[in-house]
Amino acid sequence: MSERTQSPDIQPANQLTVHLFFKAVTQWNYAGMAGARTGLNYQAVELRANKVPDYVALTLELQDLVWNGIQIMEAECLTVWNQQSKQSR
Repeated sequence: MSERTQSPDIQPANQLTVHLFFKAVTQWNYAGMAGARTGLNYQAVELRANKVPDYVALTLELQDLVWNGIQIMEAECLTVWNQQSKQSR
């Protein structure tokens, strides 16, 4: 990826996970006076995921793998936002 405007390559096995993560972009929980993100609202994300036919068609085992991927992406976002917050102080 040479420019910030280019999209990263997403492996086919991860496309649904990434798709659902970006569908959940408005589903963050916030806390404190600064409004720090604390994590995704899983109930809202699950409601959204259950409207995606490709997700619903998966076995429960594969749905768990998708959720694991979403949680990994969530943790990385929180880490980056926390570092950016510390740098801006």
